[in-house]
Amino acid sequence: MGQDVTLTSSDGFKLGAYRADPKGTPKGAVVVIQEIFGVNHHIRAVTDRLAEEGYVAIAPAVFDRMEPNFQTGYTPDDIAAARVMVGKADFPAMLRDTQAAIDAVKGA
Repeated sequence: MGQDVTLTSSDGFKLGAYRADPKGTPKGAVVVIQEIFGVNHHIRAVTDRLAEEGYVAIAPAVFDRMEPNFQTGYTPDDIAAARVMVGKADFPAMLRDTQAAIDAVKGA
């Protein structure tokens, strides 16, 4: 249902996101924040479900600054890799990237 899009943060950084739009007029918009596993199949499914309920939904890939397109599953090795990513997080940058997602859907 959704599609991969590119967002531009306030500092000019380009990051990926997954966006799903509803059929018809949106009820509003929701920014879906990824878990430590990235914008993986689960986050995409959540985003799609929100669109099915009538909302524009977007999930910014807030780990893109550290590793573009980072996604993992839920095995013990995947969880260990995800924890490494969280340890590298630049939270002010993640907030800028989240704001880029907000800006992308605020018209809904």
